Amino acid sequence: MLFFTWPFAAFFAIFYPIYLLSRRTVLSRNLVFIIASYFFYGWWNVHFLALLAFTTGLDYLTALGAAGRRLDSQQLAKSCGFLLLISGIGFALNGLRQAELLLLPPFAACALFALATWILNRIEDRQRRAKTWLLLSIVVNLAVLAFFKYVNFFGESLDEAFSALGVHLGFVALNIVLPLGISFHTFQSIGRTVDTYRGKLEPSTGFIEFAAFLSYFPQILAGPIERAGHMLPQFRTIPPITWALIRSGAMLFLWGLAKKIVVADNLAAMANPIFAHPERFSSGELTVALLAFTFQIYCDFSGYTDMARGLAKIMGFDLRLNFNLPYFARTPSEFWRRWHISLSEWLRDYLYISLGGNRGTQFMMYRNLMLTMLLGGLWHGAAWTFVMWGFLHGAVQVIYRMLNIDDRLKRVDDGSAKGVIANLAAWAVFMPIVCVTWAYFRAETMAQANMMLARIARFDGMTSGAWSTLAFYVVPLFLIECGLRFAPLRIRYERSPFLLRYTAVIGLLYSVMVLTSSQGQAFIYFDF
Repeated sequence: MLFFTWPFAAFFAIFYPIYLLSRRTVLSRNLVFIIASYFFYGWWNVHFLALLAFTTGLDYLTALGAAGRRLDSQQLAKSCGFLLLISGIGFALNGLRQAELLLLPPFAACALFALATWILNRIEDRQRRAKTWLLLSIVVNLAVLAFFKYVNFFGESLDEAFSALGVHLGFVALNIVLPLGISFHTFQSIGRTVDTYRGKLEPSTGFIEFAAFLSYFPQILAGPIERAGHMLPQFRTIPPITWALIRSGAMLFLWGLAKKIVVADNLAAMANPIFAHPERFSSGELTVALLAFTFQIYCDFSGYTDMARGLAKIMGFDLRLNFNLPYFARTPSEFWRRWHISLSEWLRDYLYISLGGNRGTQFMMYRNLMLTMLLGGLWHGAAWTFVMWGFLHGAVQVIYRMLNIDDRLKRVDDGSAKGVIANLAAWAVFMPIVCVTWAYFRAETMAQANMMLARIARFDGMTSGAWSTLAFYVVPLFLIECGLRFAPLRIRYERSPFLLRYTAVIGLLYSVMVLTSSQGQAFIYFDF
C-alpha cells in the first residue's frame, strides 16, 4: 500500500477518525496503531505478519534480558501469545491452507523463547546473562535478515568462485520473497536491545507499546530507523494535536508527494530505458541518465520520509529528520551527516564504534571506517555493485580524512570571498564523486557500471535533447532547496503574508495534478 495511491487514501480516511476517538487512553490508542499497522503491512503479503510478530516477541524479551533482568512467565506469555495470535490471523486470512505446516514455525519460535528464557534465567552472573541475551538478539535477527536477503547472493558467489577453480557446487537459487522493510525494522529492533545493554535505555515491560513502536505504519517500510529512546516515550503518552501540527504535517506530506510522483517518477522514466541498455547511448545521454538517477533516488527516498514524517505529525508524533539537503555537502563526512541520517548514525553508533571507532592507530580507524561503509553498502542490497558503492564511499572518506579536508574547511571564514570560493570548490569536487558512485548503486552489474562510466569519460556526443527535460524537473528543486539551505530565507517565508505562503501550496498542488508521471514507480528503498 503506497502513500500516493487511492487504497492508502481510503485506509487513512478510515483510520484517522478511529485514531482520534481512541486517544482517550494510551492503551486503546496503541492497540489501534497495532491493528492499523498490521493491516497496512499485511496488505502486501499476509504471510510476513508472523515474521514481524516474531521479531517483536523476540526483541521484547531480549531487551529485558539485555538489561540484566530475569524474565518471568508473564513476559514470556505476552511474546508467545502475540506471535500465535498474529500468526493465526495471518493464516486465517490466507485461507488456512496447510495450516498445520504453517503454524509449526510460530509454535517452534515460542518453544525457542521458552527454552532461552529457562536457560538464561539460570545464569547467575548478571553481566554474562545480559550479554548472552544481547548476542541472542543480534544473531537471530541477523540470521533471519541474511536468509531472506543474502542466502542466494552468497550461494551464487561461492558457486562462481569454486567454478573458477574447477569445482562445481551446483548451487540452486532459492525462490525467496524479500519481506518489505525487513532491513529497517530489524535494525530498529536490534538498536533497542543494544541501548538497553549499554544502559542508555530502561526497557519497559509494556508489550503493547513496543509492538506499536516496531510496527508503526508510517515508517515501517522504509524508515527512518527510529531510536527507541526517541519514539517509545511518545507511545507512552497522548501527544497533543494542534491545527499548526496538522497544517505543518499536511504541507510536509504534500512536499514529499511532489518530490516522489512529480520529480522522482518523471526522472525514472528518463533514466530507466538508458540504464536498461546503456551500450546503445552516447556520452551525453548516459550523463543525463546518471544525473537523472542522482536526483531520482534523492527525491524518491526523501519524498517517502517526508510523507512519513508528515503523517506522523498529523497524528501528533515526531519522526526524526532523515535527509538534510545532502546534495549541498562539501565532503563525504558531511554528506553522511545529511543523507539517510538514521542509517548513518545507526552504523556509526552500533557498528563503527563497536569496531573501535577512532580509538587506536590511524590504520585501525581507517579499517573500521572501510568495514562500516562496506557493510553499509551490503545492507542496501545483495549484489557486488552495492559492495562497490560502499567501498568507494569508504575510500573517499579515508582520503578526505588523510588530507584533513573537513578541518581545513572549518578554518575558513564562510563569509569571506576566500571562504565562498573554497566552499564552492569543495562542493564542485565532491558532488561529481557522489554521482559516479550512484552508477554502481543503480547498475545491474559491475560490468555495466564500468562501461557506462568509461563511455561518459569519453565526452563524445555530449549533446542530448533530454538536458532540457532534466533541467525542467531539477532546477526548481535546486532553487527551492537553495532557499531552505539558508535559515533567514526560511524564517522570512514563515513570516511572509498569507497569500505569498499559500502560493507555494497551490503551486505544489498544481504540479501534483498536472505533472504526475504516467509511469508510477514503487519506492526504490522498498527493495532494501
